[in-house]
Amino acid sequence: MPADPSSRVVQTAPGEEIRQRLAAALRSARVRVWAEVYTLTDPDLLLALASAHQRGVDVKVLLDPGQPYNRHSFDGLRSAGVPVRWYPVPPGTLLHAKIGLFDSQLLLGSANWTYSGLDVNHELDLETQDPQAVAAYGSRFSLDWARSPAS
Repeated sequence: MPADPSSRVVQTAPGEEIRQRLAAALRSARVRVWAEVYTLTDPDLLLALASAHQRGVDVKVLLDPGQPYNRHSFDGLRSAGVPVRWYPVPPGTLLHAKIGLFDSQLLLGSANWTYSGLDVNHELDLETQDPQAVAAYGSRFSLDWARSPAS
């Protein structure tokens, strides 16, 4: 069976494929960037999210409130005007997703949006433009966003 040209696997080590794909997706997004991320601390990605917002892209970010590392990122995004919310995880659980929807492209996998996740650890992410996957995640994100209080 031939490979689906709308999907491919990218990795962190060796190389910086996931970082490069995230950066390219953030630069090229024109309509939306919706992300749910367990840990988001990478300064380059924080700047790119703010830049996309300043270009008029619908940027929304959900973070795990149990990760103290996210506090600085949450405050920085909010001060840049980026809509960001804490996902209301039940006690003892995590928002462990690492996924971004960039217009009609998904990038999801094991890599946290941190220096370690993007430059050090062996991580694997899947990049796809599969319409069913994009629609399914778009619906899920909308539900998750709606259940996350604006604080």
